[in-house]
Amino acid sequence: MSFLKKNIHTWLGWSTCSIALLPILSNALSSISMIVWTVLLLLSLILTGHRQEHAATRNIWLFLLIGGNFILMALSLLYSSDVPRGSSLLTTSLPMFLFPLGFFVIGFPIEERSAPFEKVLSIFWLSTIIMTLWIIANYWRLGLLTEIARASNMNTILRETAEQLTDKHPDYLSIYLVFAISIAGSRFIHRRAITQRIIYGGSALLLLFMLLILAARSPILALVIGSMVISFLLIKRPAVRWIASLSLLGAFLLVIRLTPAIWSRVMEVKNTPFATPVGQQYNSTNLRIGIYRCSWSLIKGHMLAGVGAGSENKLLMDCYSQLPTDAYQKTFYNTHNQYVNFWLLSGIISLLLFIASLVYAFQLSIRRKDHLLLFFLILMSIAFASENVLSRQAGVVFYYFFLCLMIARRSLHAGILAENK
Repeated sequence: MSFLKKNIHTWLGWSTCSIALLPILSNALSSISMIVWTVLLLLSLILTGHRQEHAATRNIWLFLLIGGNFILMALSLLYSSDVPRGSSLLTTSLPMFLFPLGFFVIGFPIEERSAPFEKVLSIFWLSTIIMTLWIIANYWRLGLLTEIARASNMNTILRETAEQLTDKHPDYLSIYLVFAISIAGSRFIHRRAITQRIIYGGSALLLLFMLLILAARSPILALVIGSMVISFLLIKRPAVRWIASLSLLGAFLLVIRLTPAIWSRVMEVKNTPFATPVGQQYNSTNLRIGIYRCSWSLIKGHMLAGVGAGSENKLLMDCYSQLPTDAYQKTFYNTHNQYVNFWLLSGIISLLLFIASLVYAFQLSIRRKDHLLLFFLILMSIAFASENVLSRQAGVVFYYFFLCLMIARRSLHAGILAENK
């Protein structure tokens, strides 16, 4: 027992770091790492006899604010027409509950040396680089590198290959890439050693290259907006601030214009009528029009409580079947909007709670001058507007783990300083 008590915090620290391996872990291993983390956290609480070292991050209101949507979704099973599917959805959404529970109810214990925050970021950054190199190496093995040079539009072969290699949708891979770029960019700015600057700068370029290949619009837009906002905040002199921000915007626009895979998606939005698809004339833009119209049609009839977790599939398919195309019958399309999805599943309170959690986190990042948290929130807020990011494990683990960790970060740091005095 003394051996367990002596080493529990070390194991918990490494377990926390293992979650950051998300870009290179299978969904099964990611689930195992999350469960192990939760068990070790509970063991730490039991073995240390509820000491104050767990109290630094405890905040029941934060738990309800961030994890409350899981509770509302669970309650919506009471009126769901498909409880088995709703239960499956809750299983996938479990990180939405476990991470706020771990950080803000159980409490994350203070380590004697340092909080694991920087170590977690380093592991995530390195994992994303390994993921990128693995994909590029397989492009070379399969003879697909030439597709990059001669692509005249969005190359679905490259996107599909990346998804098959990682078992993660390209949009999730792109979100990882953008966040890893922000980590590399932050360290490039703040590190003084030339070797470190070369490593972080070079890694950012490699990750950007992969991001442009995958051609996911929302993460790229988030990278542009987030980079401009952070540059604007970091630079103190007004003239230099505007010159740097506009130069950064110009550089991003030039890269987008000269990258066929990205530019074709921009032109698709411009050239597609704002109407539901007809017959075989459909693309990713007008398909979303039909999705949003059906989603809103369902919401209007269930504004207060939603349709119940699990019910949305059949109701959306019934609505899609009335549209003048068979495109929606070939595969199921969810709401493609996280805000809409919470409203549809568990009602207006769920939507407002989710927005409130984002507003709180934005305010916190600005008050603390935590630019990495601010960038993360910009990235996710934009991604939420075009995808159900939290409907898959690759998204829900990423969002809730890093959100809770970054919110708890200052509490951990303050507690460590207090212990070392």
